[in-house]
Parts: sequence; structure tokens; C-alpha cells
Amino acid sequence: MIGRRGAAAAAALVLLAWGGTAAADTIPAALQPPGARLLFTAEASGVQIYRSVAEAGGPPHWVLEAPLARLTGDTVSLYHYAGPSWEAADGSKVARDPAVPVVSVLAPDAADDIPWLLVTVAADPAPGAKVPGTLGAVAYVQRLATHGGAAPSAPPLRPDTRVGVPYTATYAFLAKAQ
Repeated sequence: MIGRRGAAAAAALVLLAWGGTAAADTIPAALQPPGARLLFTAEASGVQIYRSVAEAGGPPHWVLEAPLARLTGDTVSLYHYAGPSWEAADGSKVARDPAVPVVSVLAPDAADDIPWLLVTVAADPAPGAKVPGTLGAVAYVQRLATHGGAAPSAPPLRPDTRVGVPYTATYAFLAKAQ
């Protein structure tokens, strides 16, 4: 797991990259939507849930079912779960836009760490919500500086087994250019 120092360093790299003072390769170009601006970052701690499946009589293998994580930042507290979706304490929520493919880049330690991602999201307002909330302006979510979360290296012994693999990551929440 990443400690407080590691989380602070990861967040600093994200902020430096978006502020334009870090090396251009801090965040891969494929994960940088043109003209987007950083709204905030949050540190995640949770699990990637994998389910074993067997297809057409073959041996079982691991398939990602969903993430389940808590994200915290200086002024935000969020939950991340299937969809993928992110939900704030004020009820604001964004979920993956299914019309736009998720962009994935291998993590530096791809054998152990889940990929870095760029997810285009759309608002999913709470019934009766009168304000856009914490996530109201978010158009993109980046998952960066991942540690852990990769599917188990040992194959499952039977179908329908579920395991939660711990992970940490820095998430950056971005708005479209105005």
C-alpha cells in the first residue's frame, strides 16, 4: 500500500503536471484530454473485485467485476464503485459515458499495478438535486499512480469465486475547457 508520503508525492506530480511545471511525460499524453483543466485530486484506497468465470468448459479465469474505494482530498470525500461511478457526500455523481471508450495506459509496474486510465464521464444527478454539487463540472476522471489491484496471478480453482485485491491510486477530476 502507498503511505501518506507516497500519496502526497503522487498528488504533487498530478498537480505539477497540470500546472505545467513538471516534465511533459509525468502523465502520458494519451490520458490528457485537450484543453481540460484540473478541478481537484483525491487519493483512493480500496479494492478491485475480481470474479472467476469459466467459458465453454474452459478453465476458470479472473474478470474484473467492479472497484470499491473511498477517495479523500483536501475538501472532498467520494466513493467509487461499479459503473465506474464516483459519488460525493453531497449526492452529486458522475458515471462513465458508455459512448466513449476508456483510455488505458500500462502502469510502470504492470505486473502488480492496475493501468492508468482516462474515463469520460457524464453527470448522474440525484433526484430533486437543485445544485450541481462537487462533481457537477467534472467531464473526465484520470486514475494515476496506481499501486496494487491487479488480478491474482494464480488462476482460480472454481467459477464464481470473488476476491478483493487492495489498491491505491490518485484520481484527478477534470473539467472541459471553457
